[in-house]
Amino acid sequence: MTPLSTTLHDILARRGPGRVLVRRTTPYQLQVWGVYAQITKYRLDGNGSLRLVLYDDNSYMNAVIPSPTCLSAKTRDRADIEAAWRLFVTKCGRPDPSWQSFGGIMLVRGIGFWTKKQQLRGTAPNGAELHPVTGLQVVAGC
Repeated sequence: MTPLSTTLHDILARRGPGRVLVRRTTPYQLQVWGVYAQITKYRLDGNGSLRLVLYDDNSYMNAVIPSPTCLSAKTRDRADIEAAWRLFVTKCGRPDPSWQSFGGIMLVRGIGFWTKKQQLRGTAPNGAELHPVTGLQVVAGC
């Protein structure tokens, strides 16, 4: 679970699986990634997760921090996910269901995830996300 440094551009250059996978089987999904990115917007999703829109080098991608109340006692990296949630809410603002503008720059660590390609704000063209986010480090803006 050691993070591998990369860029949004490199993640978006990956070829997606073409369909949503029910299990994490691709190398992208079995790795924790670390990217420096500007968080342009955030909101609370319907399931209570915190959705972040990441931006760097003309590329957008979503990252998701699950709500700590939705994590089971057996959730892998539970303490790290909870710490990322706490850091964002404490330093950057409490999310609500409407999109909130933001300009902070952070090191975002998270596990690769392929989602369906959709017209949701910040969705990567190849369906890549960081989900769950397992760590945040403020660089500037909070």
